[in-house]
Amino acid sequence: MLLMGLMIWCCIVCPLFVVVSFLLLRWWVHRRKAVLLPHLKDEDTTVVVGFFHPYCNAGGGGERVLWCAIRAIQKKYPHVKCLVYTGDQGVTGKEVINRARQRFNIIIEKPVEFVFLTRRMWVEASTWPYFTLLGQSVGSLFIAWEAMMTYVPDIYIDSMGYAFSIPMFKYLGGCRVACYVHYPTISTDMLTKVLQRKETYNNRQFISRSPVLSQLKLLYYHMFAYAYGVAGKRCDVIMVNSSWTKGHILHLWQTGEKNNYCLSPM
Repeated sequence: MLLMGLMIWCCIVCPLFVVVSFLLLRWWVHRRKAVLLPHLKDEDTTVVVGFFHPYCNAGGGGERVLWCAIRAIQKKYPHVKCLVYTGDQGVTGKEVINRARQRFNIIIEKPVEFVFLTRRMWVEASTWPYFTLLGQSVGSLFIAWEAMMTYVPDIYIDSMGYAFSIPMFKYLGGCRVACYVHYPTISTDMLTKVLQRKETYNNRQFISRSPVLSQLKLLYYHMFAYAYGVAGKRCDVIMVNSSWTKGHILHLWQTGEKNNYCLSPM
C-alpha cells in the first residue's frame, strides 16, 4: 500500500512540478524580454523579426535567401526591424552586410541588428563524429538558448534548418514562429539507403555490412525523424525552396498542404 501510495503521489506531483517549472521559466523569459536590446522597441508599433542563421556570412544559397527575405521585409513593412542571430566571429555587422552585397548584389538599405553567438561549435559536424544528426540537433538547443537569452523577437524565423529551436521560441519565448527549409535535416532518401544497406555518405561500410547495425541505425533514424517532425510541426508558417524539399517536409512533418509555401531566391 505504501508503494502504491508513493507511485500515485509521484504521478500527481511530477507532472505538476513540470508544468509549474515551465510556467515559471516562461514568465522569467518574458520578464527579461522587456529589458533586452531596448533600442529595438523604440515605438509600440515596432515589430522585430529575428532570423536564426548561425552561418549568415557563409555566402551560400541559404544565405542568399536570408538577405533576399530581409530586403523584402524592409521594403514592404517599414515598421519591422530585422535581427540576425549569427555564430560568425571576428566580423562586424557592417562587414557581413558588405559581403552580402559583393557576393549576391543584394543591397540592404536599412539597419540590421546582429546578435553574435559564441556557441556555434555545438552545431559543427566535427563536434559530433558519431550520432551527428542527434548531436547537432541537441547542440542547436544550446545555441538557440543563448540566442533567446540575448533577445526574444516578436517573430522568430529559423532560416537554416535548426527545427529543434522552434518549440523553444514558440512556447518559452511566446513568439510567432516560421521556418525556411533549404534541405531537410533527414530525408526519406536517407532512410531508404540505410534500409537497403547501401554504403554512402551517411552509412559507413561497417554498418551497411551488418544486418544488426543496419536495423539499429534504421531505428535511430526513425526515432530522429519522428522528433524532427514533432519540432517542425510547431511552425505557424513553413517555407521551402523546391518541390523536392516540400515533398519530404510534407511526409516527415505531416503538416498538411495548406501550411507549406515554396520560396525561391530571387
